[in-house]
Amino acid sequence: MRNTMWVAAVALSFGCAMFGGGSDNAKKSETRTQQDQAHQSLQAAADAQKKASDEQAKAEQAQQNVTKKQKELADAQAQLRSQTAKAEQAQRDAQQATKTAQSEASQQQTQAMQTQRTESQQTQSSMQKNQQTWTQEQSARGTVVQAGSDQLQIRTQDKDLLQLQITDTTAVTLNGQTSSVSQLQPGSDVRASYQMIDGKAKALKIDATSKSSSSQDQPK
Repeated sequence: MRNTMWVAAVALSFGCAMFGGGSDNAKKSETRTQQDQAHQSLQAAADAQKKASDEQAKAEQAQQNVTKKQKELADAQAQLRSQTAKAEQAQRDAQQATKTAQSEASQQQTQAMQTQRTESQQTQSSMQKNQQTWTQEQSARGTVVQAGSDQLQIRTQDKDLLQLQITDTTAVTLNGQTSSVSQLQPGSDVRASYQMIDGKAKALKIDATSKSSSSQDQPK
């Protein structure tokens, strides 16, 4: 009986010891699990923080890129406005230059037309004067100074020398008879009609009377 009780006691003690040791192991395992979970949580938090930092850096870089692009856009827009203003000013200058050139060309054309009109009028007036001079018949009376085949020089009643050019169409009479200029003697009385052409007196008609005939015609 005593042996049985001792065995039971030993068994009970061993069982209690076994049960007591199992409880400690469970607690240690649970602690390790909690520590692992805590470590994992910390690691996850660290990873999340790193990822957040990376994303923040990317966001800042993106913001810098946006700021840079905005500045470039603003510069480009300012350059565009400046270039547009220059182009508009150049266009206005070109229009003004064209307008000025057209105005000057119109004035020059008007002046040229006026000059041409004035020159034409002067030319016509000169031609009319010359024509009047050429067609206007003049007359002179005097005495023969010198006579040639195609020239006749007379001294007019005003004591001026008149050089007459003789042509094939000049009608010459001496004492009422048809004659030639070469037959006229110095001192003969002459009545001449002529036209001024190119500044020269062209004889139309010469009516001469010799000195002897003039003396015979005078009463004694």
